[in-house]
Amino acid sequence: MSESQQYQKQKHLLLTMAMIVLETIFTLILKHDRVIGLQAKKFIDQKVAIKINSYLPYFDFYIQFNEHGVLFDTKAPEQPVDLDIRTTLMDLVKVFVFANRRSIKKMRIDGDITLKDEFRDLALLFSLPKVLSDWKQWLNEPNDEQDIIASKKRIVPLLQKIDLQRSKINSLEVEAKQYQNRIRRLKQKQKRINISFVVTTVLLIALLVYNLWLA
Repeated sequence: MSESQQYQKQKHLLLTMAMIVLETIFTLILKHDRVIGLQAKKFIDQKVAIKINSYLPYFDFYIQFNEHGVLFDTKAPEQPVDLDIRTTLMDLVKVFVFANRRSIKKMRIDGDITLKDEFRDLALLFSLPKVLSDWKQWLNEPNDEQDIIASKKRIVPLLQKIDLQRSKINSLEVEAKQYQNRIRRLKQKQKRINISFVVTTVLLIALLVYNLWLA
C-alpha cells in the first residue's frame, strides 16, 4: 500500500470515527433538550437531509434527521438533500463550539429559504455554550404529562413568533420581487415607446423632406 493510499485510508477512518462521535452527541442532546426537540421537530417530521461540504480542508459528509435522532454519514442518503452547505472546518468549529453568529452568516447554504433560516437557529441551539447553559434542565425532567405540556406552552409562543417573522420576511421578499418585475416591464415598455417615437419622427421628417423636394 502506497503512502497516499494509506493516508486516504487513515483520513476516511478518522472521519468515520468523528461521524460516530458526533451522531452520538447530537442525538443525546436532541433527546434531552426540549427546546432543541421542538425546534428540530420539523426537520424530524420531514426527514430533512443536509450535505456539509468543507472546502478548507476539503471533505464532505451528510446529516439526516429522523425519529431515531441525528444521523451522520460520509455516504449520500438515498433521498435528495434539502440543504447544501459549503463552509470551512474553522467556521464549523466556531459555530458549534463558540456559537459564533458571524460564521453562520458566512456559510453558503442552498435550499429552501425558510429551512435555511431554521437551520441557522437550530445550529445555534446545538452550540456548546447553549447546551452548557441548559444542561441542568436535563436533570429536571417533567414528572407528568401536565408538566410537559406546560413546558411546551412556554416555548411554543417564541417559536410561533419566529415563524411569524419569517413569514413576514418571505412576504416582503415576494413583494420586492414583484416590484422589480413591474419596474423591469415598465422600463421595457418605455424603451419600446422611445423607439416608436424615434421611428415615427424619422418617418415624418423623411416625408416632409420628400414633399419639399417634389415642390
